Amino acid sequence: MKKKTKEQKAHKSKLVLISGIILLVAGFIVYSNSFDCSFHWDDRIAILSNDKVHDPGFFADPGNWMKVNLRPFSLFTFAMNWSAGGKNVFGYHLVNLILHILTAFIVFSLARLTIGLLSGDDRLDQRLKDGSAVFIALLFLLHPLQTMAVTYIVQRMTILAALFYVLAVYLYARGRLAYLGKGLNKRSAALLILAFLSGILGILSKQNAVTFPAAFILYELFFIRKPDGSMCRKYVISGATVLILGFLLVLFAGWLPMETTNFTRFEYLSAQFGVFHKYILLILFPLSQNADYFIIIEPPLIGFVQLIGIVLILGFIGLGACLFKRNKLVSFGIFWFLLSMSVESGIIPIRDVMMEHRMYLPLFGAGLITAGLIMRYIPYRSIMSMYVGGAIILIVLAFTTYSRNETWKTDLSLWQDTYDKNPDNPRAMNNLGMAIKENAKAAPNIRQREIELNEAINLFTESMKLDTIYIQAFIYRGLAYFELGKYDRALKDIEVVVDKKPEEEFLYHYIEGVAFAKQGLIKEASNSFDVAYRLNDHFSPLLTWIGLVSAEMEQHQKAIDNFQASLKLDHEQTILYINISQMYSYLGDYRAALDWIKKAQAAGEQVDHAYIQRLEELISKQPIQIR
Repeated sequence: MKKKTKEQKAHKSKLVLISGIILLVAGFIVYSNSFDCSFHWDDRIAILSNDKVHDPGFFADPGNWMKVNLRPFSLFTFAMNWSAGGKNVFGYHLVNLILHILTAFIVFSLARLTIGLLSGDDRLDQRLKDGSAVFIALLFLLHPLQTMAVTYIVQRMTILAALFYVLAVYLYARGRLAYLGKGLNKRSAALLILAFLSGILGILSKQNAVTFPAAFILYELFFIRKPDGSMCRKYVISGATVLILGFLLVLFAGWLPMETTNFTRFEYLSAQFGVFHKYILLILFPLSQNADYFIIIEPPLIGFVQLIGIVLILGFIGLGACLFKRNKLVSFGIFWFLLSMSVESGIIPIRDVMMEHRMYLPLFGAGLITAGLIMRYIPYRSIMSMYVGGAIILIVLAFTTYSRNETWKTDLSLWQDTYDKNPDNPRAMNNLGMAIKENAKAAPNIRQREIELNEAINLFTESMKLDTIYIQAFIYRGLAYFELGKYDRALKDIEVVVDKKPEEEFLYHYIEGVAFAKQGLIKEASNSFDVAYRLNDHFSPLLTWIGLVSAEMEQHQKAIDNFQASLKLDHEQTILYINISQMYSYLGDYRAALDWIKKAQAAGEQVDHAYIQRLEELISKQPIQIR
């Protein structure tokens, strides 16, 4: 008996080690082309321009950790990345991938534990249990629907929430089994406490983890049994009652949150019914993925598409109930899938009706369903063909994921793909226009730059069809006109923006000031910049222009101060090192001028070597000061 136990432990350790290595290698291979994918979309708001991420002191205040809607744990990990590498995307992607692989390993652990708890009454082929657990984890790891959560940096929030959610259920299961085996002791108590804490960390990462107590009850209902094989009914009934009463209290007290008021709870729920079948199709056939499906809620709220969704959901619930005794793995997978979707696809309105990253946690349920069907209906004599078939499926998924990562390389590639798949999506038009406008900065010549800026302007104009991006389109079209030197048109667009968003008034005076400066009207430009500065003193291009105008007015120290202030906001403006050097040269501080021009040289800027030699000669002629 002892020999058998040792063999079992050795087999378990070997399986865990091999499975971990497989997941690690597969994850790094499939996502190897994601490490240089740029920041996108909400990355700029949540990371690049988020003062909380840039200020480590924010996390020293315990009160900030209680602000669940800020997702403080996720922000903390971004802050660590920012502290270590700033805007370098490699570190962010590396952390995202490691967390994804770790989540897949926890999925493997929970799947293996769950399959091991199934009895012979479930009529599942137990000889396939280890292979099935590995398959579930690989399906979770390699499915291309996961790319939005893994490669889109800000969606680390989704990964962290899922990691702690699955870990919480795993720890709960272990804790309950330990409790039923030996009663309440240090081990069982520690596991249950850790399960609860893991769930809390999930909520602090992203609010959709709030259903973790319901996942505990679900697991209890399906798999936790007393030594005599009976269900712990009092735990299930009391736990479910508390959760239902708690939900009703939150609902009727008006505490249920809303991310947007653009539509009602019922309108949002109706839209979720309408996209439910799209999620299912994407899981089965991930062929037409899209970064932005841009689904508009329109009447009728309950039409044919919504009815399809309602029938599918009711069908899943009915199938899950029918299979509760016949195939618990499939049944549990169905209810896990629906439960993990419930927060983002229920009655809490969110700005975007459909996003792929919402399938991250539910995909574990899809994996359980797949494994349950295989173990129940694939004859053991077909095991080799089953392994070959499974390997082919995983290879296809891995290839598709690798290809999808290429789409996420740059803003231009991402939004070109989105626009190509839905040319009527105004937000895709707007974002593609922004990407083309940004790309125009690196154009090889003036003519190409003008072509790209005009292409961006055309996209902005088309995108103005819907109010959702109306103001943003005017802002960026105005800036595109500005870069083309068409200041009158730029100011007209910014006037529209200011009428809707008065806080953008500084932009009007900034453009006005540049227009004056280009005409040589330095005093007028200075006046316009002063007004803009009073409205917004943290706009880097404005500070740069104030510095340039100050230099023209021979206010050299003021120019230096503004150039340095601009650099603090945008460290990549290394060309300003040359400007600062010239200002110090005018002030007669040749040592400082030499230091700054050498910084420019070290940063890769083209510098005048004759200018450096002249500064060195001037320094050598200065008398040595004895202090």
